Amino acid sequence: MRKFSCLIGLLSLLFCLFMYQHSYAGVLKWIRAGKYQTKVIDSGDQSESAGEGTFAYYYFDAFTRSGIDHAGWQLGTKEWTDDKGNLWPVKISGAPHGNSDEVLNTIPIPDADGIYIHRYYRNQPPTVSVDGVRLDEPFPMEGDEVAPDKIPGTADVMVESWINTSMGITIHQRVFGWSQKHHDDYILYDWTFENTGNIDADAEIELPNQVLKDVYFQRANNWILPSASRPWNSSYGEFPGDSLRIMYAYPQRSRGADEDDFGNTRSNGFLRRPQYIGEAILHADTSPDDATDNPAQPQMTAFQTAELPWIKLRAELNGPSDHALLYEVMKNGFLGYDGTPEMEGTYPGHHSVRLDERGVKFVRDFPWFNWRTCTYSSTGPYTLNPGDSFRIVWATVVGTISPEVAWKVGKEWLAGTCTWDGADDLEDYYPVLKDFPDLAPTDNDRNKDRWICTGKDSLFANAWAAQWAVRNNYNVPVPPPAPSVDVMSLPDKITISWGTESEAASDFAGYKVYRATGAPDYNEEGGVVVGKWTKIYECGQGTSNALTHSYDDTNADRGIAYFYYVSAFDDGSENTADVRDVGSSLESGEYVNRTTVGAHLTRSAGTLSSIRVVPNPFNVGAQELQFTGEPDKIMFMDLPPVCTIKIYSENGSLIKTLEHTNGSGDEAWGNVLLEHSTTETGQIVVSGIYIAHIETPDGESINVKFLIVR
Repeated sequence: MRKFSCLIGLLSLLFCLFMYQHSYAGVLKWIRAGKYQTKVIDSGDQSESAGEGTFAYYYFDAFTRSGIDHAGWQLGTKEWTDDKGNLWPVKISGAPHGNSDEVLNTIPIPDADGIYIHRYYRNQPPTVSVDGVRLDEPFPMEGDEVAPDKIPGTADVMVESWINTSMGITIHQRVFGWSQKHHDDYILYDWTFENTGNIDADAEIELPNQVLKDVYFQRANNWILPSASRPWNSSYGEFPGDSLRIMYAYPQRSRGADEDDFGNTRSNGFLRRPQYIGEAILHADTSPDDATDNPAQPQMTAFQTAELPWIKLRAELNGPSDHALLYEVMKNGFLGYDGTPEMEGTYPGHHSVRLDERGVKFVRDFPWFNWRTCTYSSTGPYTLNPGDSFRIVWATVVGTISPEVAWKVGKEWLAGTCTWDGADDLEDYYPVLKDFPDLAPTDNDRNKDRWICTGKDSLFANAWAAQWAVRNNYNVPVPPPAPSVDVMSLPDKITISWGTESEAASDFAGYKVYRATGAPDYNEEGGVVVGKWTKIYECGQGTSNALTHSYDDTNADRGIAYFYYVSAFDDGSENTADVRDVGSSLESGEYVNRTTVGAHLTRSAGTLSSIRVVPNPFNVGAQELQFTGEPDKIMFMDLPPVCTIKIYSENGSLIKTLEHTNGSGDEAWGNVLLEHSTTETGQIVVSGIYIAHIETPDGESINVKFLIVR
């Protein structure tokens, strides 16, 4: 019996492994050009099975998974006949937001060389190094090449793949990213859907004569802002005359909170999650015979829980009645499912009343709520004869107040002194306040919330920029390419050097050097702001410095970590009109070549008799007196050029060994992210007296005492 149970367990494990491999084996490429970054999978999968971190946006504390947990897409058609002659009343294919199947449902197709997904760059990616350590992504990897002629328009990077579906539609997927400052808050998706009749991975056409009737393309987005609660979902663009088509999410006050935590306020006042994020439909063909944009698409927009299995799970896991229900939603929305009223006066179609305009105080109060909400949209119908196609373009877009504003406003709100000088139109941005003013009961609360709500203005501005790019055939004005950067920690200076590749641009003008102190990303440590980027040098046309390719940063403080990037700028003479200005000078993007490992000002080597431990005593409660951005770091200064540092507790136990070999006078204990003054086993050291035994290669040594207070 025991052997039989073990056999059943083994078979179950093998079945689970098979199902995982069956459902997800995607090849991916990252687009890391701008402030918003994403991974693109060859099958178009953005579901839970694609793994965390599919979407990443820079706001503070590095690129965080904030905004979208996962997304999905599905195709539906009616009266479909399979390759065995069986008639299906409804056929569903796609990669829904729960999971994906790359064997039978959405099948990536390799090219003649066996490459499933390509990534094309407009320029050679720059190299980035600090103290001889390369930080840039290896290039080229399989499927990568510098090929501006293969990129429509001027995107910095394009990822491309082809996908067959079980319905017989082949999708040509192209995804674009820019580093330019007006276009780095969105990622563009350009998909063409062709009725090829190919339902599997081989080249044989199984359904050469299939007419696909009333095809709908549905998108679902599972939003996760902010972390302390569930976001409000809303929309815009359902009415004739609207200038944009977008479904989006934004923060709400947490149910049960004893104060207005709209924006996910930290205890120090910093607004941690004020972001708005949305998906904008930017182009939808009117018909297979008319490639002009149809402003009435998507014809269905709605809001519901993310946990509907007949939408969340791939088609083969659901039955015919579920397929019929899903197709009904694609066609007619959720009115027949949950009775949600629809808005009047919209474009023809089905548009649910916006979630934040239904008189409900918290998202969790909806009777259907389960875990999270999704926004749903459906575009169609299209009838496709063999060889017919249609094209849809959309963008994932983010908008927010800056972390600097969030820090200032949050601290003022915490002190009860937050002010607002603009129009008192908060309820237009935060409609729930019309029915529940107690969500923001004081002027201080309302002022803070109004600042956060300006993130909607940023969201829409960035979506308009994406729309501008599409309407101008992706010809966004571009700055010179970013140069390669090499940073060296030296005695009494940090030297930043850069390459000449930017000067290939005909309107190239010069360079600017930027520096961040303590961290490469904006954050707050012990009351000290770190990671704020400031310009420290410029050279070339229009500056006071002649063109050069290096700069010595002599204003750095010893023991502090510094981070750098170098931008190239043009004179603006060749920059055509953009979405927000005409012919202005442009800089290369800051996220292309910035360093993510700190450089440290060093000093010339000393002797055993000159050694200092800084700070001494080390007090964890006095972080503002420690090293900016690295408050848990202890420095040994004025060391001999080469020595071994063995750190002992007061009772003689060896807890850490540091090998000092770089020839300078400095060595840190706790200078990397996962090693903040820890022992060899990764434990945080406790309060007490410690002894550093420092020995040179010739056998000379000295003992130095220092105190740690925790």
